[in-house]
Amino acid sequence: MFDHHYVNWRTSRVEGIKKYIDLSFFKEKTMLEVGCGYADLGNIFSEFSCSVTSTDARKEHLVEVNKRYPHINTYVLDCDKDKITTKYDIVLHWGVLYHLSNVEEHLKNVCEQTDYLLLETEVSDTLDKDTIFKVDESGYDQAFNNVGCRPSEQYVEKILSESNFDFKLIKDPIINSGYHVYDWDVSETKSWRNGLRRYWICWKKDKENPLK
Repeated sequence: MFDHHYVNWRTSRVEGIKKYIDLSFFKEKTMLEVGCGYADLGNIFSEFSCSVTSTDARKEHLVEVNKRYPHINTYVLDCDKDKITTKYDIVLHWGVLYHLSNVEEHLKNVCEQTDYLLLETEVSDTLDKDTIFKVDESGYDQAFNNVGCRPSEQYVEKILSESNFDFKLIKDPIINSGYHVYDWDVSETKSWRNGLRRYWICWKKDKENPLK
């Protein structure tokens, strides 16, 4: 279910991490992966010596994770409804935010429970900090509660700043994969289409900058 285009896409996003963060940074840190699917990404970070806990709203996905990667801890987490109640060094938050409807409350909760955030999502084509489109979704890899969103990058960055985070927006073609594009320029169409994405490395203002 998470093969096909997911394989190259996982590789490109991880290559982005390798380019901008020394892998020694991850050694012996705790990581929470949200919306893990089958936790193939979480397993990659476990190979970087992270202690990974992977979560998903779909119990059946976690059953598969437990078969494939028994070294990864798992629990069910519906990011629209459930709170993260345990502190982790890092949160891996790739391909999840735009499948949520309760974005602001969820992202603020994430920022409360971590010092470092690896964040990636589909966005809308505008820099307006108040823009967020709601989108009906269905499917095994879409919104669990059938309502997603497409926030502007400025909408996301406003929440990060209000949560006492610094961040770097990575617009680098190394991350591009198929129709998933990260190095595009905003043209203010005030709309969205599949594949317009943004990728941030984020850290609390009182923590060490993890970038090379």
